[in-house]
Amino acid sequence: MKNNLLNNNSLPLQENYIVSLLLPADIDDIIDMLEDDQVTRYLPFAPAPECVYRDYFAPIAEQNESSLKAGTEPSMTLVIREADSGTFAGMLGLVPAAMTTGVYEVGFQFPQRSWGKGLASQGCQMLIQYAFDELRAHKVTADCYANNKGSERVMVKSGMMKEGHQESYYSPEEDRVLYGITRKQYLNL
Repeated sequence: MKNNLLNNNSLPLQENYIVSLLLPADIDDIIDMLEDDQVTRYLPFAPAPECVYRDYFAPIAEQNESSLKAGTEPSMTLVIREADSGTFAGMLGLVPAAMTTGVYEVGFQFPQRSWGKGLASQGCQMLIQYAFDELRAHKVTADCYANNKGSERVMVKSGMMKEGHQESYYSPEEDRVLYGITRKQYLNL
C-alpha cells in the first residue's frame, strides 16, 4: 500500500472510489466539508476558523508531498475521491498513538453525500490491515462521541471491539466511546 501511494498511485477503495495521500491541493475540499454543521457536530476540533484547519492540515499535506519526492515515510492521512469525476468523498488517517510504541489511532471524516456508502468502513479496514501487516502494530484504536452511532457502526464493521465509555468527556453532555482491535483479534478475523 505505502509503495503504491509513494509512487503517487491511487488505490481502489470501491468500484468508483480511489484513495490517495492528502496533498496541499486537497485542503480546500476538506475545509468545505468541515463547514457543514452536520459533519462537525461530532468532531471535538470543530467548528473552528478556516485558519485552524489550514494550520493543522498543511504540514501533513506538505509532509506527504515531500515523501512523494523522497520516497520517505508519509503521513497516512488519505483522501477518498470518486474515480471518474475526482469529486472529494472523504478522508481518513492512521497516526501513532502518543508515546505508545506499536499502537495506532484511526480516524475519518466524510461529507454528507458520502454517508452510508461503506467508504468509512472499507477505508478503516484498509488502514487497520496496513497497521498490522506493514507497521507491525500490536493495537489499533478509535473513539467517537457516544451519540455518533454512524461512527460506532464503522468501528464495529472494521473489526474493532468496544473497550470503554467515558462520561462527560467532550463536554458535560457528551460522552466518549472507545474502540480497539489487537493483533491477535485481527489475525482471528
